Amino acid sequence: MLTTLPIVALGAALLALMILIAPGWLMLTLIRVRGLLALALAPACSTAVLACGAILAQLVGLRWSVLVAAGSMIAALAVALVVRRLTSAGPSSPSASRADGLLLGVGVLLAAVPTLAAMPSLDAYLQRWDAVFHLAALRLIDETGSASTLTLGALSYGDGHASIYPAGWHAIGSLLPGSPTAALAIGATVTAALPWVLGCGVLAAELTRLTARPLLGSGVVGVAGVLAGLVTASPMSLWTGWGHVPNAAALAMLPAALALGLRLLREPSGRPAGVIALLVTVLGIGLAHPNGALAVAVLALPACIGACVRAVRAPARAGRLPELVMPALATSAIVGLLLVFLLSPLAAAVTGYTSGEVETPATAALEAMAGWYRLWPSMAGVVVALLAIVGAVIAAIQRRRLPVLMLLVAWALYVDAATGGSLKISSLWYTSAARLSVVVSAVAVPLAAGALVAAGTRLRGRFGTSATSAAAAVLVLAVTVASLNGRLERTGNVFEAEPGNPPQFVTTEEIEMISGLPPVLDGVILGSPFSGASSAYGLVGTPVVFPVAGQVWSSDQRLVMEHLDQIESGQIDAEVCEAVERLGIRYLYQDTEPYQADVRYELLDSIEPAGAVPIAEGDSAVVLKLLPCRDSGP
Repeated sequence: MLTTLPIVALGAALLALMILIAPGWLMLTLIRVRGLLALALAPACSTAVLACGAILAQLVGLRWSVLVAAGSMIAALAVALVVRRLTSAGPSSPSASRADGLLLGVGVLLAAVPTLAAMPSLDAYLQRWDAVFHLAALRLIDETGSASTLTLGALSYGDGHASIYPAGWHAIGSLLPGSPTAALAIGATVTAALPWVLGCGVLAAELTRLTARPLLGSGVVGVAGVLAGLVTASPMSLWTGWGHVPNAAALAMLPAALALGLRLLREPSGRPAGVIALLVTVLGIGLAHPNGALAVAVLALPACIGACVRAVRAPARAGRLPELVMPALATSAIVGLLLVFLLSPLAAAVTGYTSGEVETPATAALEAMAGWYRLWPSMAGVVVALLAIVGAVIAAIQRRRLPVLMLLVAWALYVDAATGGSLKISSLWYTSAARLSVVVSAVAVPLAAGALVAAGTRLRGRFGTSATSAAAAVLVLAVTVASLNGRLERTGNVFEAEPGNPPQFVTTEEIEMISGLPPVLDGVILGSPFSGASSAYGLVGTPVVFPVAGQVWSSDQRLVMEHLDQIESGQIDAEVCEAVERLGIRYLYQDTEPYQADVRYELLDSIEPAGAVPIAEGDSAVVLKLLPCRDSGP
């Protein structure tokens, strides 16, 4: 069985942190974006740098590697130096005390540690459909040397032709050492936890504009960081619960991008550098997963429209036109982005999904407002959601409409997805309530932090700083304990590899069998992508006909699948035999307990090929060596 040594895992984690932070932070610092804002934006900017570097490497014929990634970083810094000469100042950053920094660190630990602690090991196999795809994508990058967004989509086509697929996260994950499962776990955890917590902190400062520090010497930035780590409708839950690794990374970068966009709308100074930083940030999010960039656009739209209205209504005076240009351009860009995506071929691959569980509008609205989201409901989610409503009410009383509008937009998207997408406004997010619950949390966490800080300020005046901070610590501890058992149990369940815990792609014994396959094979394995056959490709590189589920069949694949009865009878005609040989099929992988039933593949697990000989077995799975089709024909 594949294992990763602890020192290798530690090195991979440190490398992931460096890759995620260093390129973006250095580039942002050069263009005078500094402080906590630069740190929160750095992951998205680093993703943009590395994803673009991977595309250029593929176009000029270079294999993707750490050295090529370093070259991409150097090139990005050179461009940043040019931008620095053309700009004079960057946007200001939210102020943060040492206590804020400490609580942000606590938030990152609260987000990451429960998941890591619940995993049997860093090499544990995530029993989720999307996780199989992303493991296969890392394997394909290793084989082809290309981590380009222009080519990674080849995995979804049986003929292997190059196709577009957002590869920003995979360009990062493919650079990490260790086993494929460890690289996935470490890369997913770092990209889902760190940007999310930092981003929620800076967005809380932007949405609430609170400066008081009544709780443990911290203000809204640190409080938001802790809440971001506690809430379960988060990017961490998205990648562990559903295997949506790149989507989790993209949505983790959402709050920081929103914070920068809102700051640029109300702060004219530093706009040239800030706009460049925002464009790179959104590019990085989009190259990780497009619906992350779309979430930025949709949530920022009320602020852009509001800024346009204020500029138009302002008394006529010199200088009013420049005040209108920025929000007008931003509004046009957002609408244009949404239209381009809706009209592009990529949209069809997303909007065709339907919600698996459909709720009534009333139930869905209650879920959204009460925090009992489709994505791992918990007491922490309820507390944050209710506090967010309080925060929105406070904003409304202060005549600040934007926080309220952003929360309403997020709720509307969630409700549409949870009710089956009847309004179609959630279709760009796969009509997925799970994904959109993270979008709701991106707004709810900052507002909840604002409500807590406002309450803390009032309580400090009445009961003193020590008593107020102690009460806040008790509240956080109680919510943590109440939610921890559920998080640990559910995370452990999706990584469970012992038999009898469906749905499962592979079991422990099956993984051990797969690990021993490469030395004994001299051909390609035919097997259902819902069996361990697809996992064999991602784990050890065993060549298989269907490495992922949902693949578009080639003509040879279709011909073989339509004539499985010939393989079973041993009477294979010449045309089918030629297709078998072109595909290189020599083996059949069967599993009596596949991950899920699929009528297109179910015969693969039940046929009994004439003359087949078992060469490996593991729990409910067996690998059969088939007779050469030339020897079995009529």
